[in-house]
Amino acid sequence: MATDLMQDAAPAAVTVYTTGPACVQCMLTESLLADLDIPFVECDITRSENRAARDYVVSDLGYTRAPVVVVDEHDHWSGFQPDELKRIAARFGIGS
Repeated sequence: MATDLMQDAAPAAVTVYTTGPACVQCMLTESLLADLDIPFVECDITRSENRAARDYVVSDLGYTRAPVVVVDEHDHWSGFQPDELKRIAARFGIGS
């Protein structure tokens, strides 16, 4: 039962792995997160200092398009997905 509570608990912030300002879907995702007041951290995986993050997104998670939104180890997706963003807003107590 405690495991279920932990899975439903809101993380401190969502991580958005992007490919920089030229990525329209990345910018739309970050804009909607901000509009929904969901805390997020951006990580541009095209920057050399973020090579480990890129390896995580591509090798561990298996994504090849940006943005990649990671809520927790079991809840993540790629692309601009407004319905998913609205769904996680409830985990942050937004809109409830």
